[in-house]
Amino acid sequence: MEIRNAKRWAPAGPEPYVVGLLGMLAASAIRFALHPYLEDHLPLLFFAVNAVVIAFLYGFRPALASYLASLPVAFFFFVKPYAAFDGLVQRDIFMLIVYSTLVLAAAALLEWARREQYKATLLARVSDTRYRLLVEADEDRRAVLKVVRS
Repeated sequence: MEIRNAKRWAPAGPEPYVVGLLGMLAASAIRFALHPYLEDHLPLLFFAVNAVVIAFLYGFRPALASYLASLPVAFFFFVKPYAAFDGLVQRDIFMLIVYSTLVLAAAALLEWARREQYKATLLARVSDTRYRLLVEADEDRRAVLKVVRS
């Protein structure tokens, strides 16, 4: 049986994007708090974690939007020279490719898993409904047979 609305497992509307933005702000705050210890190391770590959490809760698109919105913040505030866009060096490009690949792969896998989970839930509901209808039809049939035999 084909379930067409398995894509609708996540809530629609602006809520996922607002939560993603709030998560990005929280990731920024955590990264700012740890900046004296981390300096320019792992500038995208907390933003990537935020994107994966958003992917789990709300799906691929809000996670991608949250991650893409956090890239300028991460590179502006947490990559030397700080508070400037002086261009990307080879190390920054490599880091961007690695984090982006990990975030996109995790978000895509989570989206697929959540769709399959929702599809299984819908199929279980359909199966339960069909079973109940079958039981009711059988009870009606037995009642009619009982009346006919009497």
